[in-house]
Amino acid sequence: MFRIDEYIDELTDKLINAFGKRLEYVGLQGSYLRHEETKNSDIDIMVVIDNISVEDLNTYQKSLISMGNYDKSCGFICGKTDLEHWNPLEIFHLLKTTKDYYGELKNLVPTYTIEDERNYVKLSLNNLYHEICHRYIHTDMEYNISRLPITCKSVFFIMQHLHYLDSGNFILTKRELLECVQGEDRTVLELSIYLQNNSDYDFDRAFFLLFNWCQNTLSKI
Repeated sequence: MFRIDEYIDELTDKLINAFGKRLEYVGLQGSYLRHEETKNSDIDIMVVIDNISVEDLNTYQKSLISMGNYDKSCGFICGKTDLEHWNPLEIFHLLKTTKDYYGELKNLVPTYTIEDERNYVKLSLNNLYHEICHRYIHTDMEYNISRLPITCKSVFFIMQHLHYLDSGNFILTKRELLECVQGEDRTVLELSIYLQNNSDYDFDRAFFLLFNWCQNTLSKI
């Protein structure tokens, strides 16, 4: 049976052995953090290394391969200096959706403001809206149908931040967030969750709901 804590502990030991004191941070993100994982879920690990190089990327890849489950390995790796200069729009999300296992992420990231958080939501909505409209016009229906469920993953993250801006409360899991949102937000979040677990759906209805939600939400921020 796969145990995420044991996996991260073993991986951290390998990384300490490989990088020594250059290893700054190891953290967990994604569905395993939210306890929403399935047998097909990615293992989302965040790693920060001092003065990272391409050779370090190769070393990290070898460590992941040696762990097993390489086909599910995913996540975020960067250098310490890179992270210090990271876009402040993403910092709140990074802090709220990453669990520390080795080191403390808050000590490695730049400061951010509530306006950065608001602009993160705007940019995320802009990207989602642009993507679905562009693909609707410029690609065939079969591709649209196959890609919309993947695109809809971002709805949950956007709605997490919308709820935080409205309430001051950041909710980590989909189940808890569903209990807090209402109306169009709830309908679109339910759609997003459904599309992650089902291949058969009404594309026209799903696109219409998502398209209108993007427009209406953009006008409120």
